Amino acid sequence: MLIQSGIAPLDDQVGGLLPGRPHVVSGNPGTGKSVSCLEFLDVALERGEPAALLTHDDPSDVLSSAAFLGIDLPRALLDERLVLLRYQLNFIKLFSRAPSMDRVFAELKRLLGPRKPVRLAIDSIVPFLEGGGSSGSASMFGLIQVIDELGATSLLTYPGDLAGLYDKRLEPVMQRAAGVFHLSNHNQARGSGVLEVRKLRYEAKALGTMGFRIRAGAGFVPVQVGEGPSPDVQRKLLVLNLADPFPEELLRSLERDHTVIVRTGVASAFSDLVRAGAGALLLNVRRDVIHDAFQLVRELRRAENTIPIVVVTPYVLRSNDRTRALRAGADDFLSTNLPPEEFIARVNSVTQRGRSESAPAPESESPLVLQPSTDAESYLLLDGTRFRNAVSLHLTRERAPFFTVVRAQPANGDVMALADLALRASRLDSGDLIGFEGSSVLLYLDGARPKDLRSFLTRLHDEWRRVASDEMAVETFGYPAEEERIRTFASMPPGA
Repeated sequence: MLIQSGIAPLDDQVGGLLPGRPHVVSGNPGTGKSVSCLEFLDVALERGEPAALLTHDDPSDVLSSAAFLGIDLPRALLDERLVLLRYQLNFIKLFSRAPSMDRVFAELKRLLGPRKPVRLAIDSIVPFLEGGGSSGSASMFGLIQVIDELGATSLLTYPGDLAGLYDKRLEPVMQRAAGVFHLSNHNQARGSGVLEVRKLRYEAKALGTMGFRIRAGAGFVPVQVGEGPSPDVQRKLLVLNLADPFPEELLRSLERDHTVIVRTGVASAFSDLVRAGAGALLLNVRRDVIHDAFQLVRELRRAENTIPIVVVTPYVLRSNDRTRALRAGADDFLSTNLPPEEFIARVNSVTQRGRSESAPAPESESPLVLQPSTDAESYLLLDGTRFRNAVSLHLTRERAPFFTVVRAQPANGDVMALADLALRASRLDSGDLIGFEGSSVLLYLDGARPKDLRSFLTRLHDEWRRVASDEMAVETFGYPAEEERIRTFASMPPGA
């Protein structure tokens, strides 16, 4: 007998979950994995049953997400119906050095308290997997043993797509899981997506792709998924080279299962799309044409073209570029450096999934504030006033991005030398900005949060020591977490 999962599209179509067994929800960041955990746990909380959540998120973020969904976690915590645990920041290192995994799992059971949870959500399992290193399968087996001993129905999340992924370390989870489900976005700006059944060990009411939207106060709301393209159209791929030719190895691999049409002209590609359609458009770009590519995607969506669009680059797109691509109407991003098997599996997933619905014509995106340049190679520094004005302009945008402002002060006072180094270390083509004021170098790092900057600041510091034999003091503050401080900084008079 199945039990309610709390995830509406899954309950409506599949019928629920198998009690006492683990279930896996995979998906890229922002697809709704953490929301699925909260919805799953809320079923137990509404019934007065004990539940537990192990997460890497900050507790305040978990509480905020629950409030958005209309779930009263503070009362559940106060009534001791919910145990909320957070991975330590250095959990992976500590776990890898633990003399015995048994001690770690014994500590986990102790922290869960005397009342065994009826439902357990782990968001995500990666710290156990990576902490186990090459013996990650042993850590996964130990985790499954704990879940079985508790007798809890569990939901485990994995950040990524397990389709075509063979990681032997995951075998204990995959073998024991009663169901594996995958979340993906179709139009991130509108908060809609699909839930796919990847594996099921019990009889379901129906199988297929389940559409959803995540709404305030309601969580997952089922929506109708439109019919996908015909098999003939799905097998057709249109490759548009806006930069270097598409890698020959990948092209030959795609041609085994697809009819591949390669175009270098935008007009001819549009003609192909209108006349015959395709399972997907692979938009092959470089950094120097990325903004043109996004404009092309927007124009396709304004023309109500629903073909799935995959942005293909020889590198991994930065977070803020992925966000801009999604807002323009792109569906996925692939690097040509991926193994051919994974690249093809990802393309096949896109063509089979299609787009859930015709996206509305996107509004023109607010123009990026770019580092001034005379020739797109030699960049000019912003003074303090222009730098603050640029930050203020970002704050006025309809969708102000995540960003971090860094103030770096060289001990030797050579601001221009440090600023020149920062210009070379930053991604100016993606919206980073460099300025100077008094004894400080100012950096605006688009799409970055302070906690994401450790490797960048380490590289900057090490390079500064190498070229100047000098130290520097660094101060960071990020938006939106420190919005008040950012706004104060942006409004300060020159030299303050």
